Amino acid sequence: MKPAALGLLLLAGSAHAIHDVLEGSRMTHQRFFPEFKYEGHDGTAATAGQDKVLKDDNKIQPEVNPHMADPKVPYTPEVQWLLSMFNRGWGLPSSYNDVLPNGQVYWATKTYLDLGAIGEDGLPCELDSMIAAQERALTRYGLNLYDAAVWEIALSLWGRHDVALVYERNILYPSTTGPAGRDNGNPGGIVSVRADAADFGYGLDKTPGNTLKEVTYPGNVTHFTQGPDGKPSKAGVQKGPGALYYRIIGPNYQMIDPLLGHYGGDWKFPWPNYDTTTTWNTYGLIHFNDWKPITGENVWSSIMGPIQALGLATNNNMTAGKCGHSALHPRLACTWEDFDHTPPPVQQAITILPGLEALQSDLGSLYHCPWGSKIFPADPDEGSNISNENNFSGYASLVMLLDVLQNYTGCATDGTPQSSDPLLSYACTTTAKLVTGLDKFFDDRTILSEAGQIPDGGLVVPQGGHINSTGYHPVPINSIAGLAVDCQTWGMTVLGQPRLDKNFGAGTAYNVWQTTKKYAGFYKGSVLAGVGYTDLTNLNTSSPVPQNDIWSAEWTFGAINMAQVLSQQYRDAGNAEYADDLMNDAQSMYNEVTQLWPLGLRFPDGSYVYANKRFFIPWGWFSNPIAATCSTAWAVLQDQNFNPFEYWGGNKPALTTPSHLLDSRAMPQFPNNAVGAF
Repeated sequence: MKPAALGLLLLAGSAHAIHDVLEGSRMTHQRFFPEFKYEGHDGTAATAGQDKVLKDDNKIQPEVNPHMADPKVPYTPEVQWLLSMFNRGWGLPSSYNDVLPNGQVYWATKTYLDLGAIGEDGLPCELDSMIAAQERALTRYGLNLYDAAVWEIALSLWGRHDVALVYERNILYPSTTGPAGRDNGNPGGIVSVRADAADFGYGLDKTPGNTLKEVTYPGNVTHFTQGPDGKPSKAGVQKGPGALYYRIIGPNYQMIDPLLGHYGGDWKFPWPNYDTTTTWNTYGLIHFNDWKPITGENVWSSIMGPIQALGLATNNNMTAGKCGHSALHPRLACTWEDFDHTPPPVQQAITILPGLEALQSDLGSLYHCPWGSKIFPADPDEGSNISNENNFSGYASLVMLLDVLQNYTGCATDGTPQSSDPLLSYACTTTAKLVTGLDKFFDDRTILSEAGQIPDGGLVVPQGGHINSTGYHPVPINSIAGLAVDCQTWGMTVLGQPRLDKNFGAGTAYNVWQTTKKYAGFYKGSVLAGVGYTDLTNLNTSSPVPQNDIWSAEWTFGAINMAQVLSQQYRDAGNAEYADDLMNDAQSMYNEVTQLWPLGLRFPDGSYVYANKRFFIPWGWFSNPIAATCSTAWAVLQDQNFNPFEYWGGNKPALTTPSHLLDSRAMPQFPNNAVGAF
């Protein structure tokens, strides 16, 4: 037989073998669950201080993180699901899966259609309205950058930082989801996902986005700017304004609504859509229009997520990796001698500091967004709006970054730089300034609600409010959306028992949680199962209901994490009663949220729903009972007992893994190393 013929025969045999393996995978992998009952979760009741990045006496202490998963065991269903959310051919993970485990599309279910589309006033609107089409399209294709950050950490705990880096290097670093646009048959993306245009005003003085301090884009990548006509620049640039990113991004500028398709009547210019930025849209093409650079999403996606993931991947030795662009040969060593020799995830964090600096108020708080963000629901004073959830996640992220800079560049605690590199010096000074300002804001009495707003002397952290020339005006707790559960759970985790109890009296952190679960806890009879988003009880005098009936998986995992952290802190302070009570709450919520739907919030494919019901969250987004990347990623973090607000994951006391969760892991799965059969 001729060598060529033999080669073809071997190739054919190899292809046949590959086909057999792939077909075997397809046949044995349970993609759909025909017996899965989706309709039926009615929600009724059934009968931190911050750790240092490295020790000050030794800057390089490589060690395997104790929270890391055992690399010898198969992926859990949760991890496998998170990986599947990145393999859709879009270059980025997505926040939700709107196809249910039984194959139904959520938008065609009774659960969605009975409540239908909801407007910014919380009232029903037409299914073909702009807001309805936008919600469906962004839910199917969009990525909230916070979700991606938690996803990065979860994958890195399972040794898959390499997957997370694909997203970082191709989306975050060049700040685009498709620089070529739609012309000439190109697939079309969002040319720039940064709010670096002149119509975004940062801070009370409205610093234009295009005049923010110039930064070098991470990883030695090129970014393509966008002209007034929306077209990308002909040549790439390596430097630009250090602006924030939009909170949500998508793979394409033009979007497809699962119901309407490509076109919608409400999108036509000039009538009924008066948006003068889309005068070209006379035919009503449905397109991306969520141009909202929110502080919270930015600190998670550019600082906390990348730095936590980098620490896990390098075993706490950030000189160990390779720097510069991945295509460089040889790669640069991460010596930290200048910006080019700094790890790209840390460069990524530095690139948003100019935007954050411009958004810091005189009182130390960070503003929620720049002017021009057109937040939803509308706020005529949006540029003076603050969100304490943003402040807490911002503080945790910035403390991590400051610790990194201190240990690798010699940056002093007060922000005095030691590096001769201009960007690294700027990062040191600015990060310290931001942390100091937030410390001042948190230590003021106004971080807690005013006395008398909650019955029986209860206190919580206000959701936020406005800071302008006349001072801080917090949202009253007894108004709609005054109580935000994540401000309590994230706030207590980040500020911690020692600080809160010292500043505002013994038991403050514990009592904030007692008030939170009283008004926004989700109970099965007398069993604490988790939390919702805000109070739906008689605290909210506008629409009282007997008891909160919204159950959020993501926010419940945040509450579990908080209860564990506070438990350890109260035990260290000698209060065993509070410590035990908090651990009991954490275990109770963990036992319930991990139950299979509809008893709990876990789907049979390993994913966790965003919430048990469709609900308009009053701060501008929707909860839907569909699989969510953020919920599932938080489940992985909890599985590894990892606290994302502390670098290296903290040392919170572990919970007992519920037996039903262990049983789900024992089910036969397609082996991870099947490719070895080739």
